[in-house]
Amino acid sequence: MVYQFRATIPESKIFYRVYEIKGDMTLFRFNSFITDNLGFSPDQMVMFEGYDEKGTLCGEYGLFDMGDGAMDTVTFDKVVERGQTELHFVFDLRNDRYIRLVLEGETGYLPMRAYPALVEEKGQNPDQFRARFEEEPVVPKLHPVRDDKFAALDDDFDDLDDEDDEDEDDDDKIFDDGEGEELYDEGEDKD
Repeated sequence: MVYQFRATIPESKIFYRVYEIKGDMTLFRFNSFITDNLGFSPDQMVMFEGYDEKGTLCGEYGLFDMGDGAMDTVTFDKVVERGQTELHFVFDLRNDRYIRLVLEGETGYLPMRAYPALVEEKGQNPDQFRARFEEEPVVPKLHPVRDDKFAALDDDFDDLDDEDDEDEDDDDKIFDDGEGEELYDEGEDKD
C-alpha cells in the first residue's frame, strides 16, 4: 500500500509538499526523510501527533513510547488503521510548530520509484529555529545581459562626471608660497 500525504504549514498559504509513502514505513524512517528533505537539523526532539477526521487528537508518537507506541515501531499502515488521517510532524516542541500531513488517498506502487517520494512541492522550506514561518519576498531578477549593459553605462557616466570634476579643480588651484601668501596657478588672471 502506498499513501499520498499533503504537507502544509498553518502559518503559510503558499507552502505545500506532496509525499508518497509506503504503508510499512515507520514514522521514524519518515522523520529521517522529511528532516533531510526540509533541511532541518536531525538532532532535535520531534514527535508525531495523530488526529482523526473530526480533528481529535488520538495518538502521540515520539522517540520514546508515550503510550501509543514509539516512532520506530509505528507504521503508516497502523496509523491509518487507527483512523488517524492527519498527522502533525511537530518539529519545534517549545513553540508548537508543526507540518500538517493530511492523507489524500492511496496510489499505485511504482517499482522504479524510491519511497518515500516527494512528488510535488511549492514554497520555500521553513526555518526550523525561527519562532514563526516567514515567507521571504521574491525579488525579481533582471535579465543578465541587460544588467551588464546598464552597469557599463553607469560606469561610463561615472567616468564622465569624474573628468568634469577634475577640470573644475584645475581652474581653482591655489598654492601657498610658504610665507602665508596665496599664489594662483601661473598663466591665470586672477584679481
